[in-house]
Amino acid sequence: MHGKKRYRHLNLVPRTLGAAIALAIALLAPRALNAASIALRWTAPGDDGNVGRAANYELRYSESTVASADTATWWSAATSAGTLPTPRIAGSQESFTVAGLDSGKTYYFVIRTADEVPNWSGYSNVAARSTGTGGGGLPTPANFAGVPVTGGVRLTWNAVTTGGATGYHVYRGAAGVTIGTLIHTATITETAWIDTTALSGQAYKYSLTSYAGANDSAPTEYNVSVPADGVVAAPGELLGYPNPASGKVTLRFMAGTASGASGRVRLVIYDLTGHLISELINEDMPAGETAVDWLCQSDHGNKVAPGLYNAILDTPLGRKVTRLAIVP
Repeated sequence: MHGKKRYRHLNLVPRTLGAAIALAIALLAPRALNAASIALRWTAPGDDGNVGRAANYELRYSESTVASADTATWWSAATSAGTLPTPRIAGSQESFTVAGLDSGKTYYFVIRTADEVPNWSGYSNVAARSTGTGGGGLPTPANFAGVPVTGGVRLTWNAVTTGGATGYHVYRGAAGVTIGTLIHTATITETAWIDTTALSGQAYKYSLTSYAGANDSAPTEYNVSVPADGVVAAPGELLGYPNPASGKVTLRFMAGTASGASGRVRLVIYDLTGHLISELINEDMPAGETAVDWLCQSDHGNKVAPGLYNAILDTPLGRKVTRLAIVP
């Protein structure tokens, strides 16, 4: 690897070959993501022209261009970009980032698709892009963080005030990938955004860069796991699920201080007459999302009567009260 790693970006669209097999894909003008990576974009083809869903993609690249229109020979010698995600329904927007490239070099890309047999499409056109040599010195945003909230994942970061950046790019991929798909472009004044397309029970890696023109800064990254039930508490919230409930309520909240330090947490259940039913937590806890189950019982092990109850949470962030309905 040579030079400082940064990121660059590339685009793609489909091309019909006329055969009843997966379409070849024509690469559009690439966009540099950084000096070590190039992100590819295309529109998903089908498995029969523009109908259905292809089964596989194969993407290859080389520092050598295709000589004398002999794409087959070039393909045999080119480097595979690895396993690409399963194709989406025809017409969907797709993307993939090829990472681990050398800075300051030109790379050539070709992609093919296949159906389930597999019948392979023809070769796409050849798309070329040079990686950068320094990315223009754009600053990486500081204090990037993410937290699941009801309805998505909330991302926050510090504003970039120097270096000439004009905005931010948010990328999302599966946990463990180098960098994911561009999912949001923010203005330079924004410092927070909620990803409302995050799915319950999934783990994601978010990457954030500042950008100016076609150049991005080096990314900052944050991994987030979204609970399977999709119910998440934001800082200062106390959520009970299900509600109404019978037999068990899961209470979710964010423990700790606003600065991320540990702090005292007390979580109790009272009936509407003011009688303490159960003390679930009364201890110092580390910062982060916490889930506690109340089995709809008193501290003596007696099942509570159907009715309304108050769950009261005290943390360094303040007090929160949530009304719970217990049914037979």
